[in-house]
Amino acid sequence: MLRQQQWSQLEAVAAKLLPDDLTRLLDGLCLTDAHSQDLAEYIKSGDSDFRRLVAGVYATYVAWQIRGGAYAKYVAKQQLDGFSKQLNTAHRYLTMPFNSTTYQAEAAARTVRVAMGLSEPELAQEAFMRCLTLAPTHLQAHLFYFNFLTPKWFGSEEVLEEFVAAGPTPALSRLLEAMYLTELFSIHDDSSAAVQQQFHNYHAQRLTQLVSRSRSLADGSLYAVYFNNYLACLNHLLGQLDARNSFLQVLGRHITPYPWAYFGLDWAAVQKLA
Repeated sequence: MLRQQQWSQLEAVAAKLLPDDLTRLLDGLCLTDAHSQDLAEYIKSGDSDFRRLVAGVYATYVAWQIRGGAYAKYVAKQQLDGFSKQLNTAHRYLTMPFNSTTYQAEAAARTVRVAMGLSEPELAQEAFMRCLTLAPTHLQAHLFYFNFLTPKWFGSEEVLEEFVAAGPTPALSRLLEAMYLTELFSIHDDSSAAVQQQFHNYHAQRLTQLVSRSRSLADGSLYAVYFNNYLACLNHLLGQLDARNSFLQVLGRHITPYPWAYFGLDWAAVQKLA
């Protein structure tokens, strides 16, 4: 519909989506260069709730593409200037008024990611809380805010654990627990063998309980995609290859960049594991 410029039909479909499905649609349209020309035509053709949401999400994607993944000290000033410009554009669109509560919640969730790039922790906190008032179990908001609370951003292991413990539903708590333990693996990935062994010993029971009680989810939902990726990765890190493969077989091509990239594995490499 985007390519055929069937914009009214696209907006009608988007308006009926549940929150997780709206997140997936926006990711599919905006987090890629494949639709850049079509998106530019759509965004400039008028004004609507969905256009503003698309413009904000796409500007965020462009910002991170400009910046790249290097540490700030290795990023050229021109890149940082472009990064900042695109993030401010994203912020402007995402904080415009939206008539739909679902769009308001999605915009607030996406603002968390923008605020991280702008190094505005208060803005991230405000956006997350605003999203929770509208959609207390919003998956994407919790995933973005989890990243915000990691030690490499604006949090710590202790703060992150408190956030995980406060998960609003049992299902979301299990996913956040898997993300937390994977994050700890990532943090200690470059540590000495002794420190790594200490980490394993300290969290052994917690890891065992999570992986032994978790089975792959085959419903194709956004939650299932993330849950299966994190459980596959945890089993991979623990050397439980049969269990890892059971999750990967259900995932098929739905491999997310993270958590695998934390451990030097891209999409193609993960595809070859099972």
